[in-house]
Amino acid sequence: MNYLISLNKPIIFLWAGHFLKNDNAPWTRRKTHHDADSQIMMLEKGVMHLEINGEKVELHAGDILYAPQHAEIKGISATTGEISSYWVHFLVDSQKINDNDRLIHDAIVQQRNKNEIPKLNNYALIPQIYKMHNPDELFTLFNQLLQSINESPSSQRQNDFFTSFLLCKISTDYLKTLSLKYSKNPLTSTKVAEWIRINISNNLTVQQVADTFELNPSYLSRLFKRETGTSIKSYIINMKIEFAKYLLVSTSLQISEIAEKSYFSDDKQFLHTFKKKTGTTPSKFRKNISNTYLNSDVVDPKPKLPTQYGTKALHAMIVDIINAQNNHGKS
Repeated sequence: MNYLISLNKPIIFLWAGHFLKNDNAPWTRRKTHHDADSQIMMLEKGVMHLEINGEKVELHAGDILYAPQHAEIKGISATTGEISSYWVHFLVDSQKINDNDRLIHDAIVQQRNKNEIPKLNNYALIPQIYKMHNPDELFTLFNQLLQSINESPSSQRQNDFFTSFLLCKISTDYLKTLSLKYSKNPLTSTKVAEWIRINISNNLTVQQVADTFELNPSYLSRLFKRETGTSIKSYIINMKIEFAKYLLVSTSLQISEIAEKSYFSDDKQFLHTFKKKTGTTPSKFRKNISNTYLNSDVVDPKPKLPTQYGTKALHAMIVDIINAQNNHGKS
């Protein structure tokens, strides 16, 4: 099941956080009910055994889960070991769309051909659950959202727009997974990209990748770029940078340690490449994303309505607006 989220109607941020469980004690997610709010959950580490509206779902590291309005979520079995999960609640206008809908088919074709997808200009396409194509990028982006929340912005719209941007990036990431999954080419870039991920090192070259697949480097590069929109060399560098960004925001490792763990040959190369790709230094990047909202093992609490909304009456009015939009769309 997929959902189309309107980008032309209000997307209103409510609350977000980062849940951590570091011990081996058994833990089961408590039962919660959504009101008019929807939720995105991104699992960084561990496994969650859940039931959403009566349907059993097993969430693994690297998975994204979307829970729509009025959903009931509960844990159905205990999990041991470490868990790291990001979550955000928001108000949106959304509608269900089947996996075999013509819109999804057309979007896959256009995504594969690197064309704009006009039918999705006004929507974010979000599945109920899927494995992220580029998890490091999305986890980093989520940390930036948490940083934005902790900045106490002068305008609540900042977090609303950030949530909209996050949904758009998830939609793009999902379409990439679909376009690669249904590629007609027997040697898809998915296989090449996965081999690169497993075998990435300080000195991995295009020639090594081509030799593995017994292909001419130029031909393989053209094939890869046609399917992904980027060269193999750029893909290798981008993968290292995204992992470095992820380590910068999620760990307290020294810059030199991050350079090594991100497979750069030395600190100097790392600093130069990072600034060239991001426009800032690793230290400044980390400083700008230094705060996040962590919650305990109660996971995904329902805190008080953010102060930006003022009264319960205003909250009720926002819910009425969203419900009115949903009912209008069905009529």
